[in-house]
Amino acid sequence: MSETQGDVRVRSVRTQRSDSFVESAVEFGGGVLRMGLSVATLPFALLPSESRQHLRNATKEVMYAFAGLPGDLAKVASTAVEDWAAKTDGAAKTAPKDELTTS
Repeated sequence: MSETQGDVRVRSVRTQRSDSFVESAVEFGGGVLRMGLSVATLPFALLPSESRQHLRNATKEVMYAFAGLPGDLAKVASTAVEDWAAKTDGAAKTAPKDELTTS
């Protein structure tokens, strides 16, 4: 076998970050969050597999509903603004009487 020559690819490895208080606090908070999530999901791990699948599907549908909510609200707001603009266009043709001027 012949040995290949040239550049050798090395996979990226995370470098050690500096020891600042903020980074330590973020790492600690992330660990606490992960542990809390593990404890909160422990009862779900004890459920039968079919029930877990139903729960996953229900959670996914709820997340899709929350994700689609801003788009739906934007559609409703767009329709309301267009209706309001159509009503004000008709009213803009006749200028209101100025009460401060005497004629």
